[in-house]
Amino acid sequence: MEPRQELNFELVIIGGGVSASFLCLDILKKDPSFKILVIENSIEFPQKIGESVVDMTALILEEKGIGHLLSSQTKKSGIRFLFNERNSEDRSDIAEFASPTFPGRINAYHLDRKRLDQDLLDEVEKKGVTVFRPAEIIFFERGNGSNKVHVSFLKNEFHITTPWVVDASGRSRVLSKLLHWKDLPIQLQTGSIMAHFKHIQPNEKWDTPENVFWDSNAIALRKFSTTHLMRPNSWWWIIRLDDITTSIGVMFDKQKIHFDSAEEYFRQLIEQDPELSRMTSGAVMSSIRHIEQVPYVSEKLVEQGVALIGDSGAFLDPLFSPGLELIGQQSLWLSDLLVQEKVKGRYNQRGWEKYASSFQKAYETRLLMYRYAYGLMGSYDLFTAWTKLGNFVYIGTVVYPSVVFKAKRKMPLRFSFMERLGVNVIGTRLNRIYEKRKKHGRVSVTKTNHLEYSGVRVPKDKRFVIIPFVLLFKAVRGYLSLERSELFSSLKSIQKRTKG
Repeated sequence: MEPRQELNFELVIIGGGVSASFLCLDILKKDPSFKILVIENSIEFPQKIGESVVDMTALILEEKGIGHLLSSQTKKSGIRFLFNERNSEDRSDIAEFASPTFPGRINAYHLDRKRLDQDLLDEVEKKGVTVFRPAEIIFFERGNGSNKVHVSFLKNEFHITTPWVVDASGRSRVLSKLLHWKDLPIQLQTGSIMAHFKHIQPNEKWDTPENVFWDSNAIALRKFSTTHLMRPNSWWWIIRLDDITTSIGVMFDKQKIHFDSAEEYFRQLIEQDPELSRMTSGAVMSSIRHIEQVPYVSEKLVEQGVALIGDSGAFLDPLFSPGLELIGQQSLWLSDLLVQEKVKGRYNQRGWEKYASSFQKAYETRLLMYRYAYGLMGSYDLFTAWTKLGNFVYIGTVVYPSVVFKAKRKMPLRFSFMERLGVNVIGTRLNRIYEKRKKHGRVSVTKTNHLEYSGVRVPKDKRFVIIPFVLLFKAVRGYLSLERSELFSSLKSIQKRTKG
């Protein structure tokens, strides 16, 4: 090994994936001279399960100026939720709640993350970021306003001094482990099993009937949507990554669903589920991946000289694709703070505390929504009522303001005390209804080939103004309709007992 080399950088980022590149892009946009080192230990990025860009994420990516990198990715045509409460072999019994992506102010994509991660890293390297890859961290030492990172790269040892180290290593969570930061206790206990399938059956073999309206009006064909199969205490994703490969996986509530072997359980579910068995008939399945505990949140997101971004600090749930959105918002915050500190030459304690507090509250907000959602996933009308309320809150208070005011794009969704109270009341109520229905063997009452559209869209024309009000109307009507049907059911039950 050659003699060690001493280097200085204004920022060292551990990990070279999308979190690192987002942060580099945002910093260099504000200060092109910012001296950044990215340390990535892999020779090439792994193929990930499949990920989508929707709503806020699309806005954030647009601001980062990487549209030329997204043009090679598959356009996402929307989101679909399919319910088969009777586990029927008859496809006409499937009820669907759908959100086509219409042409408008936002473009959505299915992402080949392996390719995107590499394209982004190449992009920031062209902009002047130094990249060590493959490289290994030998030693890390925190100091008062100065960190020391010793790295092995190309048979050389580098001793690097830097005021800030940001962990963007994802679930590897390099700094959290080195600093012995613990995770917060959380109530959402979910696991996941997944695989890639090549050459799944065409949609007409397993899906609901052809949707001419969707394919004629959305930005892409229905088969390029993210399709969710909603099951009791669990949901499946079906993400077509390209014309050959499809990512299929299940997220489940570990407190309600138990098994001895993840691989056997996954294969068994696919064989026994009407849609999954038809879909995967004759397909070639990759190795199966099992994540025992999906969500986690670090007790700390920052201390002077050290910060976490993306999955290194927290991971929640991929149901509504919040991962890249939160990473994009974090990179906007972090870039502001790091560039300001370079200019002013001092640590902005209040600013960093606000960053940590904002995102801890954002994680708490989304975890609360997911915790109640898992108890409703097997029911069409209960889950859609919950989702409609969430659509109004998210689109009306987060997405729309961010379209109008760019400064709002860095602000994650956070509930106030009263909003949390409302979510707890409604979430508890809907879960009690579900348990009551399960006890009495009742399911949602839907028509043959039932299909409802969410109304979610971000148009360019004058309809932009009225969409939040449309979503509010749908949310209130959906919830009141649900309560009315439960009232009538209770009255019928009382009449039966009286006659008996």
